[in-house]
Amino acid sequence: MKQVIFIFLCTALVLSANTDDIPLLRWAGPEGSHPGTYEEWHAMHPGQPFEYTLRSIRYGHRTGTIAVITDQNIVTPLNTQLTQLETDLVTDGYTVLSYGLTGGTPEDLKTMLTDLYDTLDLEGALLVGSVPVAWYEVQNDFNSYGYADFPCDLFFMDLDGTWLDTMNTGNGKYDGHDGDMEPEIYVGRLYPEGLGDDTLLLQNYFVKNHAYRQNTLHLTDRALVFVDDDWYPWATQWANDVGMLYADIMQFSHPETTRAAIYRPRLDTVQAWVAVFAHSWPQGHQFSYNGGANHDYYYGAEYTTQDPPSNFYNFFACSFSRFTESANCGGARAVFNQSYGLASMGSTKTGSMLEFGYFYQPLGDSSNLGEAFRDWFSHITYNGVTHDELCWHYGMTLLGDPFLKPTGHEVSVAEFKPATVTRSRFNVVSNPVGTAMRAFLSLTEPEHVRVALYDATGRRVNVLFNSTLDGGDHHFTWDMKDVHGIVLPTGAYILQAHFATHTVSRKIVKL
Repeated sequence: MKQVIFIFLCTALVLSANTDDIPLLRWAGPEGSHPGTYEEWHAMHPGQPFEYTLRSIRYGHRTGTIAVITDQNIVTPLNTQLTQLETDLVTDGYTVLSYGLTGGTPEDLKTMLTDLYDTLDLEGALLVGSVPVAWYEVQNDFNSYGYADFPCDLFFMDLDGTWLDTMNTGNGKYDGHDGDMEPEIYVGRLYPEGLGDDTLLLQNYFVKNHAYRQNTLHLTDRALVFVDDDWYPWATQWANDVGMLYADIMQFSHPETTRAAIYRPRLDTVQAWVAVFAHSWPQGHQFSYNGGANHDYYYGAEYTTQDPPSNFYNFFACSFSRFTESANCGGARAVFNQSYGLASMGSTKTGSMLEFGYFYQPLGDSSNLGEAFRDWFSHITYNGVTHDELCWHYGMTLLGDPFLKPTGHEVSVAEFKPATVTRSRFNVVSNPVGTAMRAFLSLTEPEHVRVALYDATGRRVNVLFNSTLDGGDHHFTWDMKDVHGIVLPTGAYILQAHFATHTVSRKIVKL
């Protein structure tokens, strides 16, 4: 009789079945073009002494805090908009710390965030304007593209991991990541540099943001999924992932119907979410047709001129969210439109998000953008990353307000809870005998906990626990069965424990 064994594996083994055959993204810019380097960016942004001041602290009823950290140079002209944002966030239940910041290094900003996490249970931050940017470098990107450097906001999300600078020591860029790599907080960024008048763009953004929270900028709960030729075999799977958030999906994936000439009018359809999969560069998308013999282009500047009636974007698009490219970041242009645009997900390098279910499933369960982004990165970094995973994912960034919920604004009605620094914990203990699996929950206080089991596509297969527990340690034994009591097949699974203030994901593999 065969034994069934549950073990933890590094992400590489789980991803390998899904990603080995997925074509890599590639730089699609004009011949001879290349992404701007750290050295070029740093020459335009010389260091200044680090200083920050607390603008205000406003209390909500939720556990934990969030921070809005704004370039001090633009605090005064944004005072009205920042005050409105803080009011809206407090209405949502958040305790909001608002800061003005000048200069500093990425390490200075990270120390500030770490202190807030340790002392005030920080859960997320919005960075507004020209605040420090961390950079990462790889010697041989995907073992195919050679040297690459890129902005890396994961550096500010993972507060207790070990970030290394060994390849070119002292050059201002990291090249290694070790230790506890899962992110503790989430980070969103508003960085309109070079797109026009920074202050006016930010003022307009916050007007849209407030309108959305007042439900006057809410668009049809529908998503456009536009998958160009190289990823046609995965189009339906990825559309189903987006379907965890929106039931109404418009999918375009046939090789001859995914062209810029078709994408352009599809963007005029009123929809809340756009997911586009295309070879790109910071200034545009490239679409193939005629069996790949021809290409046409949708340029990043068109997001500004067309002003599509969409609020949220997920760009599977090479370097399209490289926000350090002055005037050329398409991901930022989609956010700083005149009438619409609130947030975009995308990469600052050749790479993107994969295993989308771990992002869309939390959003479908009413997490905000930042929480879903953090949960997805927790899944990716749990038990370490491979070189390919690093190359695929470490450039991922969230441009926009991370505290927004894309399915519409819902005012929180959670009861008041006193702030606590220690979060409830969840772990799975591997069990080498039979189909049973042992789990461990440690609660800081009595609270309601829901533990659900998902398969590798992000589909929920069972709810294993859904009840209120007393504070303290709890041990459980659960069978690996679906909702009908049928023993689940071998493969990768995710257990998620949903607490009152956060979600913890743990990966197992049934062999």
